[in-house]
Amino acid sequence: MSAKILVFGGSFDPPHKGHQALLKAAEEKIHPDRVLVIPAYRSPWKKDSSVLPEERLQMAKRAFPEAEISQIEMRARRRVYAVETLKRLKKENPDCEIHFVIGSDLAARFDEWKSPLELRKLACWWTAFRPPKNGKIPSFFNSLSRAMPDISSTNLRTDLLMGDEVSGKMDSRVLEWIYKRGLYGVSNLPRLKKILKPERLFHSISVARLSRKLSSVWGVDPFEAALAGLLHDTGRSIPISGMKPYCQKRRLRIPLLREISAYQPILLHAYISEDISRRMFGIKNADILKAIRHHTLGALAMGKLERLIYVCDTCSEDRNYSEAAELRELAARDPQEAFLECLNGKIRHALSLRGWIHPLPIQVWNSLIL
Repeated sequence: MSAKILVFGGSFDPPHKGHQALLKAAEEKIHPDRVLVIPAYRSPWKKDSSVLPEERLQMAKRAFPEAEISQIEMRARRRVYAVETLKRLKKENPDCEIHFVIGSDLAARFDEWKSPLELRKLACWWTAFRPPKNGKIPSFFNSLSRAMPDISSTNLRTDLLMGDEVSGKMDSRVLEWIYKRGLYGVSNLPRLKKILKPERLFHSISVARLSRKLSSVWGVDPFEAALAGLLHDTGRSIPISGMKPYCQKRRLRIPLLREISAYQPILLHAYISEDISRRMFGIKNADILKAIRHHTLGALAMGKLERLIYVCDTCSEDRNYSEAAELRELAARDPQEAFLECLNGKIRHALSLRGWIHPLPIQVWNSLIL
């Protein structure tokens, strides 16, 4: 009888109890002679992680202590496709049966994998359903009858960022590593508590939670949405009287700096927030930084994340003006109209004050309706 190798690959960003349950179910069904857990250097299915590959490797070692953690894809230092990995394993183990287990979400997308016909020949395929059951699983997949817990790495990353309870979803050894290494922005909230006043911190958390809630409707990554929302007002840690000196000292490139400083210095906080987010919080993602920079005045040709943060800052749960609740409902069903309404509202409010109005919101409005 041929020896059996069970392969479990993934980004493990981070690994959780759903991953552990899937591997355990496969082991109990297949009875492999060897178990290979293969963390991807870069997943073909997902955006590049905010966490270094080496950190994901360490988390995998803690999540699967009894398995053999293979660095076959990590050492390649590039995106490696499953067909490459399986061909190599088959070449190195010609007399072995190779079994590959994946979650039902990826199984339903098997035809989108690179070289699916070749993949079918290289391994015996297994999956188990994780609720909700979306997509049709190809008939050649073997089913693991055990139901998998409804846990998502995508949601976990955002839970960790927001300080939500995750101990029931992750191995304590993995969670300990995450906090030790400060992964997934787990140190952001404690740091914000030190620099922001309580009401400003509450607003930032409110914007982050609303941004996360609306992210799927807006087609935005939930972690990026929550992170941009959380950090969008870090510039409010600087007193208004110190904003212009801060911008000058940091040599921030701000159009109309003289006019803003003279008539509406509070507007400088968005530019300062971008700078603080980059320097103090280590944000390198250009989309997140632009969303923070443009959350007050807007900008021409704004992307989805920029518009989302602009809207959520305008109508977050802590906002108590009469139209806020209606704007939140609108944002949940019509992103474009919600952005226009928020922009319109800000312009009308500026006009009601009978003071200097920054020209950028007017330019943005005209660009959208002309």
